Amino acid sequence: MSRKVFRTPPYQGATCPDLGAGPEFLAALGEHPPRPIPILADPVDLRDRADHPNQVVDGLAAYLTVILDDAAQNTPGGLDLSDAEAILVDLASDLSGAIQRAAEEMAGRVE
Repeated sequence: MSRKVFRTPPYQGATCPDLGAGPEFLAALGEHPPRPIPILADPVDLRDRADHPNQVVDGLAAYLTVILDDAAQNTPGGLDLSDAEAILVDLASDLSGAIQRAAEEMAGRVE
């Protein structure tokens, strides 16, 4: 029978800032879940939901900033992340916009 040898991972005990970023992001999501949309939703329910993707992307951006900054600092020559913020802003806008348009369409039918 062979004996297993467990080695300490290289990150254990390190002060790398990204070790806490993931749990902090998940905790923030858990603290602010979206309000459930009722089965018989109205435009206000959707408008309320349209803001939630912005909150999620803001938290994701903060998390990614920590991870990507650490990667950039440890990459010879750095990383070109010039488009990263614009991509996240576009994502949040696209998601919120789709929900907002659905609310406007619903308002036109309901109100």
